Amino acid sequence: MNDSDGQPPMVRMFPDYADTVLWFGEPVPYDESGLTEGLVRELEDWEQSYYDSLTPDEDWKSAELARQFTAEGNRLAQRVADELGDGYEVQFSSYEPGVPPHRFRGARSGLNPRAAAAFGELEAALIAEQQRSDNAAIAPDGDNSEWFAVGPLTGAIFKPHR
Repeated sequence: MNDSDGQPPMVRMFPDYADTVLWFGEPVPYDESGLTEGLVRELEDWEQSYYDSLTPDEDWKSAELARQFTAEGNRLAQRVADELGDGYEVQFSSYEPGVPPHRFRGARSGLNPRAAAAFGELEAALIAEQQRSDNAAIAPDGDNSEWFAVGPLTGAIFKPHR
């Protein structure tokens, strides 16, 4: 899933009530990420600290807590990038006001081949899904003038009854 500008695939990292802070097209469950147990625990703790740092209105309890969230997020994003290697970029988007997203890259060969392989499988699934969507955009008889629906898991095409 390389971008047209030749950049490696982007893993995004941010808390969003999905039981994971890792996003690769969609939320990536930790048990499917291949990341080491220690790093997963740190990501879970960091996400919980984020929720603990918010008021009921989802504002930061203090500027210092926001700063700590960003600093720890940067550190963890680099750790994720180090485990994945240079085949992926990790983008951390902090919710601290005025802080832009930051991108991280690991060394040539990642520290965790299992994680790189897991994200390779996720990437292949995303590419296959995109190809199914692209193919489904054309009606089976080549006529794009009628409505139809596509089953996302099977690629089955459903046409309305006339």
